[in-house]
This record gives sequence, C-alpha cells and structure tokens, in this order.
Amino acid sequence: MTKKLTGIIFDFDNTLIKSHINFPELKIDMAQLARSAGLDFGKDDDIPHKFTAGQMIIEAEAFDENNEFNLVSRLWHLVKDHEKKGMKNISIDDEVFSMLDFLLEEKYDIALLTNNSREPTLEVLKKYDMEKYFQLIIAREDVSKLKPDKEGLELVLNKLSLKTEEVVFIGDSWVDGQAAKNADVSFILFRDELLSEEKYDITIWYHIKTMNELVEILRKNKGSN
Repeated sequence: MTKKLTGIIFDFDNTLIKSHINFPELKIDMAQLARSAGLDFGKDDDIPHKFTAGQMIIEAEAFDENNEFNLVSRLWHLVKDHEKKGMKNISIDDEVFSMLDFLLEEKYDIALLTNNSREPTLEVLKKYDMEKYFQLIIAREDVSKLKPDKEGLELVLNKLSLKTEEVVFIGDSWVDGQAAKNADVSFILFRDELLSEEKYDITIWYHIKTMNELVEILRKNKGSN
C-alpha cells in the first residue's frame, strides 16, 4: 500500500533519542505519592503495566477535583524531575540525523509530538542542534489530553494544514499506536517487535528497526506515487 505522504510526525523518547527515563519507577513513585493523598492505584508491582503516567494524572484530577491535596501539581512535578534525570545522559544514533537530513531535502513537513514536558525536550534539541528539523514541536503543555488521545496529532494536522491520509506517525509504543488510530493516521512502529496489534487495538502500517528503513520506505512510497 502506498500513500502520498507530505508530513512525518515523530514521537521523541526512545524513537528519535534514547533516554534513561525509568518509566516503571516513575509510575510507582506517582502511585506512592497519590496513595499518600488517599488515591490507591493498587499494588506497585502491577502499576507499570496497568497505567500510563497520563492516565494516572487523569484519575488524580478526578480524585482531587477541588485541589485539596494539590495532587496533580505534585504529580507533574515528580514526572518532570524523572524526565530531567533521564534526559541527562541520552544517545542519538547517527542514522537519525541522516534520516532527518533526507526529510528536509525532500521537503517533508516534520513535527515532533511528545508526552514529555517542553523544557527538557527543548534542552535536548538545542544541545544536539535538532530544532532546525522541525516545523512544529508539541509537548505535553500544549495539549489538554496526552497520547493515546488524538488531540496532539490533530493539533499537528491543523497547524501544518495536513490531511490525515498525507501523514505518518512514528513511535515506539502502544500509546503512539493508539493515538495514531484515534486520529486516523498511519502508524509506523519503531523497534518493539512484540507489540501486538490485537492486544492494544492498533494498526501498524510498517514495523522498522532502524531509521534507515524509514528512509527506504519513504523512497519506495514516493517512487510509487
């Protein structure tokens, strides 16, 4: 199946960069903080597999609707601390830069959509001179609902005047896959070979292990149009 693609949207963490954010530890820390306010997410061992950080925030908003415990703000502060810690020692494959150069040369619209906060995201982009590649960067402060909600992808489509059939979203998790499906955007899965379409209710257009494979897909797709 070929598509006339004009827009490429990327997840950030563990797609374009390799960070050291310990997401299981983060979610357990969030659960323990929530528990101190009276919100129980269950056993710590189960939490990393049952919730995303965003889902935990949504439950905290409903639980502390009157902001009696300042719970949501405290949870976001905890998330940001984990993100900053995990972003201190990142690595980026050389092929990521060659792939982004290719996209620029071919005049694709390139956007970044991340559930991470804007501050550490921009710090990494500036450090590695990556800002120049993106027409648009959407971080969690820019949306009211995080992935797997479709809001972030729809915001990209609207701001860059793109149609759903013209766009592909590249990410490494079921959260990205569900966001793509919810927004009716094609999804390319990066690296996670064990991610099940049936289990997570997602549709994978292609599965790639390297960013060089993405370039080849785009070249073949363009040649077929």
